[in-house]
Amino acid sequence: MSSVLYQKYRSNNFDEIKGQDHVIKLLKNAVKTNQIAQAYLFVGSRGTGKTSTARILAKAVNCQNLKKDGNPCGECEYCRSIAEGRFLDLIEIDAASNRGIDQIRQLKEKIEFSPSQGKYKVYIIDEVHMLTTEAFNALLKTLEEPPAHVIFILATTDAHKLPPTILSRCQRYDFRLGTDIEIKGLIKEIVKKEEIIIEEEALDVIVNNAKGSYRDALSILDVIYTGQEEKKKEITLEETRKILGLPDFDNVVLLLKNLLEGNGSKSLVVIEELEEKGVNLQQFTGYVLDILRRILTGKIKGKLEKDFDFAKDVDIKVLHKLINLFLEVENKIRYANNQALVLEMIIPEMMKSGVGQDVEIVNRDVKKRIPKDGELEKQEKKSDEVKIEREDLTVKEIQDRWDEFVNAIKPFNGHLYAFLGGANVINFDKGTLFIEVPFQFHMERIIVPKSRNAISETFEKIYGTNCKISCSVNGNIKPKRKEDANFVLRNLPVIKKKKQEELEAKKVKERVVESIEAIFEGM
Repeated sequence: MSSVLYQKYRSNNFDEIKGQDHVIKLLKNAVKTNQIAQAYLFVGSRGTGKTSTARILAKAVNCQNLKKDGNPCGECEYCRSIAEGRFLDLIEIDAASNRGIDQIRQLKEKIEFSPSQGKYKVYIIDEVHMLTTEAFNALLKTLEEPPAHVIFILATTDAHKLPPTILSRCQRYDFRLGTDIEIKGLIKEIVKKEEIIIEEEALDVIVNNAKGSYRDALSILDVIYTGQEEKKKEITLEETRKILGLPDFDNVVLLLKNLLEGNGSKSLVVIEELEEKGVNLQQFTGYVLDILRRILTGKIKGKLEKDFDFAKDVDIKVLHKLINLFLEVENKIRYANNQALVLEMIIPEMMKSGVGQDVEIVNRDVKKRIPKDGELEKQEKKSDEVKIEREDLTVKEIQDRWDEFVNAIKPFNGHLYAFLGGANVINFDKGTLFIEVPFQFHMERIIVPKSRNAISETFEKIYGTNCKISCSVNGNIKPKRKEDANFVLRNLPVIKKKKQEELEAKKVKERVVESIEAIFEGM
């Protein structure tokens, strides 16, 4: 098997181009009737056949034995020279690396010479949208009055980046992405020729990851086959997922199930487990969106897949909201330093009051895992067994010793120490501590399992009893406690002495301004 399948099975004539019948029909007619344009623009996503079609067109216009249907013969000297990359009158330019005016000037100097071999000199400029403004201006002059023996074929994935003056001088052909059925058909055709057996589920994974690109589909197939530990003529779902490093389907379903149920704590456990395993969260998000698309289309059609039964009673508007949240994550996560946090930001948006927010804290000696076969429930029961309660503990006693409690938190987590320092104790009822914080971000970091563990253990040391934590955001507490922000800034580990000095200087400046205003008020 060739190590580069997309090159081995590159199309050699118009009829072998996949999925672009609307383009091929027009080009074949143009060749048959000898109505060749001097500038073509091929537009489409990567891997849709733009460059292959350009080379076939170069063959056809120079073919010595052109077929009646407009296809090149593939046998003459010129056809074989083009296929082997030694035809002197076919010049391919990568505009991504040759984007300046000097390269276009060199091109202009050469086009005046007649073809060395064939009837036409064909210039294929790939990724043409990468040219500089000056290079576009120089190319425009060439396109306005090209020599009769020259044909330009410009290819791009981003036609909107081309100047209108260039667009208006080209015949434009749009190449579309392949459908899942077309991509699957291509793969089946190739594996049959290569005598490879492939599981249907593995085939579906390749099609899904190709995202409509014929070339990407063959490249992925290549990676899977060459990545096998033992070369065998069989490709399974398990090795496909392993070689491509794809997220586990069960984890995706579990996260979506917990989010749709509004269970914030269990959703967070799933994300933390993914982070511990080193899963690529950007890739995971893309996989989640693929699953959500299948669920959405299934609900619209009324034919939900068996694996997605958990979503059968979910309102489609809720599903729409969740899709939008993951689309937002997909846009942000690739640039984020803390990718897990970006993913966790979905949880508060989907949480339902009273669902999963007050789960008992598991002993730190017991590792919390993703719920499977009731493991989490068993751990929670174990936590219940060791729970210590004090019925006489009052809110006033908690408030009186709050500073002592906050200081005891510091060895666990400096950030948590700062956030709790700006919190208000609201109530303590049946083992649950109710607090308010001024900012959403504070709440999000307080309710994570690691913070809950630290709070519960420290609370027991100070007050003699375990506690569950219920945290809410109340922006109105900010004016009452203006020192909260300074407390947080002062105690965050990342704040250095210089920052503290700047803060003190700002306070002095504000006091001076207040004094001046007071003087003028009295006048």
